[in-house]
Amino acid sequence: MHIIERKVSSISSYKKMSFYILIFLIICCCCFRYIELQKHRQPLLWSDDDRHFNETLTAIMRPRVVGSVGHKEVQHFIANELKELGFHVETDEFSQIVPVLGNLTFVNLLGIINPEASDFLALACHYDSKYFPDIPNFVGATDSAVPCATLLNTAKTLNSYLLTDFKNRQDLGLMLIFFDGEEAFLSWSKADSIYGSKHLARKLSISPDDFTKRHIDRIEVLILLDLLGTASQKFYSFYQNTDTLLEELSNIERNLMKSRQLEGHNYMFFSRRIQNMIEDDHLPFLDEDVPILHLIPVPFPKYWHTAKDDADSLHWPTIRNFNKIFRIFIYEYMKNHKENVNFRLM
Repeated sequence: MHIIERKVSSISSYKKMSFYILIFLIICCCCFRYIELQKHRQPLLWSDDDRHFNETLTAIMRPRVVGSVGHKEVQHFIANELKELGFHVETDEFSQIVPVLGNLTFVNLLGIINPEASDFLALACHYDSKYFPDIPNFVGATDSAVPCATLLNTAKTLNSYLLTDFKNRQDLGLMLIFFDGEEAFLSWSKADSIYGSKHLARKLSISPDDFTKRHIDRIEVLILLDLLGTASQKFYSFYQNTDTLLEELSNIERNLMKSRQLEGHNYMFFSRRIQNMIEDDHLPFLDEDVPILHLIPVPFPKYWHTAKDDADSLHWPTIRNFNKIFRIFIYEYMKNHKENVNFRLM
């Protein structure tokens, strides 16, 4: 009888011990998972500012064909935003005769932090909208209102860093470029397209003397954004010398996905290089040996160059995800920058 009682008692003690061990293991697993999540969590420095993005996008997402009232108002809005964010603002203004509309005045906008720096990280997009005689209200939401809003929102959310720790650095400056006249007025050709980027690249390529570094050679890398904002967009690398930058974007996205800081489960950055036949504002700079990271989705958005490229075509979770990934990427590039980075040699 006593033997049976001792056996029952032993079994009961064993069950209790097993239960406590199980609870301990569950707690350990939860703690480990929590630590893993925290390792990838976004610091408060990188807080989203959706209100600013939405207000900025609303101001830009309107008809803005070169020479129109809307174009002039968007131009002034971007310039004022850059000034309010503490950027030194420069303009590159020129006139040119174009098909259909005749003589037009174009204005490239540049916002610069640390203008005396030896090298620059250049972020770019175009702010004009395409001329369609049969679609007078074409707003070009993805092409390229969202990219413009993303650049300004990146500057806004990182503003405290840009104006304190980053300010007055000699090794690196930040340049935001808003190209004018990317769109063709009749049909895309070498003559009828990318008016602003061609003019700015020529201007920056002029050397004052044989001993001074050309301004265009001070651009460490040009990151061009275009056609952003629709669901399931996918980005690939187009150039070997900037493969590592696309890979870094991909790593950031995966870390944020692991820590559940992104919406949905679709990845958009893929560290794989594909053939690039896309003509865009980067080409005049590529011709001058400027390293390029071209963030344009492949394939293009479904409603590209149609009346439906408007607010209804946008996928807000994708936009929020892109903005968060891009912001962290830019911050880490600047914070971890080392002198004598030369993508031209890669």
